[in-house]
Amino acid sequence: MTIDSNEIDLIRASLRHVLDTCAPADVPAALLAEGWAELIDAAAPVAITMLAEEAGRSRSAAPIVDLTMLHGAGLAPDATTVFVVDDLVVGGWTRATRFIVATPDGLVAVAAGDVTVTPINGVDPSRGLGRVQIGVVPGDQIGDVAVAERSIAAGRLALASQMVGAVEQMLTDTIAYVNERHQYGRAIGSFQSVKHRLADVKVAAAAAKAGIQAAWESGDSTSAIAAKALAGRAQQLASRDCFQVHGGIAFTVEHGFQQWVRGGHVLDLLLGSTDDLTRQLGQRLIDSGKVPRVPANF
Repeated sequence: MTIDSNEIDLIRASLRHVLDTCAPADVPAALLAEGWAELIDAAAPVAITMLAEEAGRSRSAAPIVDLTMLHGAGLAPDATTVFVVDDLVVGGWTRATRFIVATPDGLVAVAAGDVTVTPINGVDPSRGLGRVQIGVVPGDQIGDVAVAERSIAAGRLALASQMVGAVEQMLTDTIAYVNERHQYGRAIGSFQSVKHRLADVKVAAAAAKAGIQAAWESGDSTSAIAAKALAGRAQQLASRDCFQVHGGIAFTVEHGFQQWVRGGHVLDLLLGSTDDLTRQLGQRLIDSGKVPRVPANF
């Protein structure tokens, strides 16, 4: 199914409305009421990418990764399933009636009554993370190793798009700031050093978006690893360079820019940090002895 630009704008507006008006735990049910199941059946990569990017732009703690990993596992979307990611659950986990855990043997489902979740404040309390403890050995296997790998790959692409959305918003806000802030009678955005820093961020974000699209088209887990690593690099650049050109004001809680840095750090750590995934990608290339081909339309 092809979605034209007008439809994309309408879908983005609808997704943003849900993210802005619903508590994280209510987002999955609200999306299903808005036709999420039909949209993801028709154009999953487009739907997931748009939702994740809008969540990134709005700094939403909605459980985007849960919805995406359900799709990756070939499971029907629902509002009460929560995935355990690196022994953590993301915002909105209070809605869970079951938890799905990736094990060395595949995906297994655990009833909510057998799981204890302890809230984590951490570097970004607004993300609503929780630490998971499972009281019994899970026994209801719902997917094999290949299914678990596809689910994790989809989750990585959602997190990558969420980081890209955040980076793009950071860049937009920073450009507005440097065009308003003046030193020596000139907008600081006219300074060459500032232009170079922001150009580096823009290029990194564009590279990550291209990597995400390529990974959706190829459908392999190695490309998903590369895409998330690229998005994490863009997040790191934005957290450093956009932060620095803001000057001292970015350190203040009142300004709020530091929230982008905190939130991006959390997203980067889920399902493998940039550094960990880069090492993992390198090892895969060494083991396979070949480099994945870029899709034909790139």
